[in-house]
Amino acid sequence: MQLYEAMIVYHPDTGEAAVKEALERVKQVIAGQAGEVTQVVEWGLKDLAYHIKKQRRGYYAILEFKGTGVTVSELERNLRISDRVLRYITVQADPARPPLEAPKPRREPGQEPEVELGEEEALEDIGDLETPELS
Repeated sequence: MQLYEAMIVYHPDTGEAAVKEALERVKQVIAGQAGEVTQVVEWGLKDLAYHIKKQRRGYYAILEFKGTGVTVSELERNLRISDRVLRYITVQADPARPPLEAPKPRREPGQEPEVELGEEEALEDIGDLETPELS
């Protein structure tokens, strides 16, 4: 059996509970084809790079599983007929790569970045700059 990775983008109006239910259905499809789900990482609601079916956002989930080509084709057939799925892609994964991790949250727009230097120290650093003399 080969190691595969499937990224699925669900419709943003689906809701978190319905996405978890849909992921359980995907796990059942993989298990029904003698496959084994090794890891599930939910990225949550993210902005899309471009509009898909008039949507700007999507709920991302990544599944790592072991299976055969028949497992992949059955999974993709089920994803293709689902109204909840905006996009999906399945690729063969490298077994030597590190495990998947959820992305780190980005800084909120209103949140100030952390400053290591105090205001006085920062002003002192600015004053140390040499200015070229004009002749």
